[in-house]
Amino acid sequence: MRISEKSLVIIPTYNEKENVEKIVRKVFSLETPFQILIIDDGSPDGTATIVRRLQPEFEGKLHLLERQGKLGLGTAYITGFKWAIERKYDYIFEMDCDFSHNPDDLERLFIAVYNGADLAIGSRYISGINVINWPLGRVLMSYFASVYVRMVTGMKIMDTTAGFKCFRRNVLETINLDDIRLKGYGFQIEMKFKTWKSGFKIVEVPIIFTDRKEGTSKMSGGIFSEALWGVLKMKAESWVKPKK
Repeated sequence: MRISEKSLVIIPTYNEKENVEKIVRKVFSLETPFQILIIDDGSPDGTATIVRRLQPEFEGKLHLLERQGKLGLGTAYITGFKWAIERKYDYIFEMDCDFSHNPDDLERLFIAVYNGADLAIGSRYISGINVINWPLGRVLMSYFASVYVRMVTGMKIMDTTAGFKCFRRNVLETINLDDIRLKGYGFQIEMKFKTWKSGFKIVEVPIIFTDRKEGTSKMSGGIFSEALWGVLKMKAESWVKPKK
């Protein structure tokens, strides 16, 4: 099975000079014809310079959007989604730059969507807890965050904060992207919640998540706190807003 040439992998970056060339070459080494969109938030370490150097080698397949300053994961993906919709990509993927998401799993996510899902989630928790090299405290925080989200929202998704995903374009066309308010973990939760509320089919694909080996984690207490309180606000707003 060949993936449509209109498949786009969106990879946000901030200070990923150790990883960005490796991830680009790995994705393009796969047999399937993915394109990549790097969205760089003004990395002072020269991440975007590396991508620009690679673009002639991967002409027409490697795209770069540069933003001024660290504007947040959620806004980066919204920017990428709109870019992909305008260019009529059929399948739109989210993936981290640091190899915590295995590029080999991109095709597995696609196959899930090809076989009928509207959103395929690379799930750390659908078949136990499949996380490598995370401290126990962070594993527990992540796992029980998903338990909390399921309790508040009613979604049956095991990995509600997952950031490795494949959307059909019509999902992103249906959701009002300008109405997405949360960032970080909260953004990942809100996108799943809006997809679920819109009646789309969601499938979780088991993956093994491996913590980054190079570069610095972007996780912070503020991001987790936003998700904690943002989920309550998101759920409350869903009670009073009419379904679109």
